[in-house]
Amino acid sequence: MFKKIKAILTTDIFSSEDNSSSDSPHKQNVPESAVILHNQLFSELKILTSIAKTLDSDYLNQSDFKFFLNIRASFAKNTGQYEGLENSAELLRVAIAAQSIFLKIEQTELRYRSSKQQEYYDYVLTILTEIFEKKETEEEKENGILTAQKKYLPKQLYSSAEFKEKLETKREEINATIKSEEGKIAINDYAESVKQLATKQDLGLRLLYLFKRTDIKDLSILKVLSDMVNYLQSKDLRKTNAVIDLVRKNQEIFLQVTRIIGLPKSKETLENYAIILQYLALSKKHEKNSGQYFRLIEVMGQWANLYNMIEDNRAQYPAKEYNLSPEYLKEIPGIDIYVKHEDMINIFSNKS
Repeated sequence: MFKKIKAILTTDIFSSEDNSSSDSPHKQNVPESAVILHNQLFSELKILTSIAKTLDSDYLNQSDFKFFLNIRASFAKNTGQYEGLENSAELLRVAIAAQSIFLKIEQTELRYRSSKQQEYYDYVLTILTEIFEKKETEEEKENGILTAQKKYLPKQLYSSAEFKEKLETKREEINATIKSEEGKIAINDYAESVKQLATKQDLGLRLLYLFKRTDIKDLSILKVLSDMVNYLQSKDLRKTNAVIDLVRKNQEIFLQVTRIIGLPKSKETLENYAIILQYLALSKKHEKNSGQYFRLIEVMGQWANLYNMIEDNRAQYPAKEYNLSPEYLKEIPGIDIYVKHEDMINIFSNKS
């Protein structure tokens, strides 16, 4: 993707006879607008390089973190034993992370059941359905499950701000008709819980929709899964024996949650459940470091865009034909960081 970066490591783009900074009457001057643009891009790239150096910490060399990263990459590449598992694993990760929110929503719906409160719950399901409902594929009908996979609508149809605005408008309308203070507080808390799921990414709301549409009545299974993940934190997760043993003892839990995470029937195996549980445990174990690492990947993706723009700018004004200002001869910083993480940048940039 970034062939220029590889080229600069093996060749000097400004040879000794070409990179003289002395002005020549036989050469043109680089247009001022091009110089200004070049210097602006260079300044922005330097800032990103500084950020990347801060993020590029020693923890990246730890074998345990590298093991997690390789598994994460295998999910992203969707090959081998990881094929078809990424969406299910990520949905389950989000469900466990937000378990307290889902449980609070469920408990509120069970405890406060006046007609007006039920009207608000139904309204939430209605707008969730407008966002996420899509006809089931033949495979989904055959499996008899409601799945989160293959139900992605164009991203522009989902707006976190618009969703929250609809929630708030309906909340005010409902609260105006509720007499008890306790009833109003319940609706307010319910609305806030749902809003917490309305992030930039729609996975949280997608899960709420799926929970509401399936016949799973007890979301405490999320707590059980969370306990499994916590239990595995003290285990050597590079060895799968402990993970497989835990799945074997709790296989019924995974069968229940399958209809939510959309695991195809062909993938409903002990081994695949273990792969997903191993990923969940590793994700929790490396939660802080992985957040920092993927911020580094994001920064270096931005860095690469600036790098290519700078190289395109420089390529328009070869030293043989133009008097180059000193800025045009400066080495571009950050190449070493990019090369170090190039494989992962390419894998995860393609996922964004």
